[in-house]
Amino acid sequence: MSMDLLMNFCEAGYCDRRKMLTRPCYKKEKKICIGAARGLHYLHAGAKRTIIHPHIKPSNILLDDNMEPKLAGFDLSIQGAHFMSKPKLIQVPAAGTYGYLAMEVWTDNTVTGKTDVYSFGMVLLEVVCGRKYLMEPIETEFLEKPLEEKIDEIIKGSIGPECWQVFVDITLRCVKLEPDERPTMGEVEVELEFALSLQKQADRARYSLFSTTIIPPPFSLFRLPGT
Repeated sequence: MSMDLLMNFCEAGYCDRRKMLTRPCYKKEKKICIGAARGLHYLHAGAKRTIIHPHIKPSNILLDDNMEPKLAGFDLSIQGAHFMSKPKLIQVPAAGTYGYLAMEVWTDNTVTGKTDVYSFGMVLLEVVCGRKYLMEPIETEFLEKPLEEKIDEIIKGSIGPECWQVFVDITLRCVKLEPDERPTMGEVEVELEFALSLQKQADRARYSLFSTTIIPPPFSLFRLPGT
């Protein structure tokens, strides 16, 4: 995979969930997420030096005519440490889109590959909820509900419980407040592929998910400095 491939313009547009309303099931969205995770994993570990995006959001995940994802929006990208060397904190001006940017960018003006992981976790939450997860002003009532109660009606009932558990576990790890507690994008890719395999086994049935997944308030109620 080359940088030219990652940065290709795609005529089908960006990864807006409304473009996928005709897909037969949750699996197509999962495949798009896996493709985007694979692209980020390549940026972090596939070249001699790490590349940090760090502006991951649905409008920077382009879809081609076959609904295959390509990463875009590299205007804020940063070259990091040599691959296999210890990651270093990189000082940057706070820039990005509210609702996708990790707290360390706002509070310390620092980024690492784990900053991309956080943003990708927010994209995963948007995929299952069918809307941007963290809005301004803060929607406290929405955020305090269990995640299972926020699932978009279009896909509710089609997600197998075992697939959901794997998906939720990796998503919640992505949005940890502490960067060191977040997984690598390689781990995210593997877990999403595992979740997809479980979903394939669970197809052709309807499911109910228990409302048990609460995202901790320190994350949910995060505000920008000065707001």
